Amino acid sequence: MSIEQSVHCEVVGQGPALVLLHGWGVNRVVWQPVVESLSSKHQLYLVDLPGFGDSEPLTEYTLQSISEAILQVVPKRAIWCGWSLGGLIATYVAINYPAQVNKLIQVASSMKFVSEDDWSGVDASVFDNFLAGLKSNPDKTLTRFIALQAMGCASSRKDSVTFKKLLTGSKKAEQQALIEGLHLLAHSDLRSDFASITVPCLSLFGEFDSLVPLSTQKKTSEILPSVQTQLFENSSHAPFISENTLFCQRVLEFTSA
Repeated sequence: MSIEQSVHCEVVGQGPALVLLHGWGVNRVVWQPVVESLSSKHQLYLVDLPGFGDSEPLTEYTLQSISEAILQVVPKRAIWCGWSLGGLIATYVAINYPAQVNKLIQVASSMKFVSEDDWSGVDASVFDNFLAGLKSNPDKTLTRFIALQAMGCASSRKDSVTFKKLLTGSKKAEQQALIEGLHLLAHSDLRSDFASITVPCLSLFGEFDSLVPLSTQKKTSEILPSVQTQLFENSSHAPFISENTLFCQRVLEFTSA
């Protein structure tokens, strides 16, 4: 079943609603390795972010406009699970639309992706380089970004192949959506607002993640002491690919509690 509106949403399974938001440069198909397990307990709402996959682009890209577009196609009081950029969006929804969110799961995500003073992250130049690459050679840039997400862990080569297989035949993201998504990653800062989250929150991290440093796990707990965290010791930026069995186990433990 699909919900045909400006935001495309594939619905799978039965049970409490679980919204899955993918990251930058990809689409909902990246969740396929965990769909069978998660849909045994939940009705999954596999969302294509605006301008990605089968979703139409927006005229304006802000965390608010993206969140409001998604809220039109998913149930109220769902559990929201977002990976990377999707985690940033899910966190924004939990902060600004708390009545819409039952629980929040952040996967290899951060309240602020760019490093600053005592906050670890990626250097701003990384996003600048990807932005320049998008304009000159978008296909090569997306391939490079996928490789970066898998880099570091023992299964990096296998994970890169998995990503490529999942995305083969998928509709390419709109150029403007890619550009605006990078801007959101480079400039968003939800740290001060994160402390106001009242719903149960689980934050999952990868040991070898080159985009979300390990120190983010400690900082996340400092900002929101009630948050549950887990480190995936054999993963980089995509634990649902590298350690999908353990990932599903941890998610289902949290959602059923």
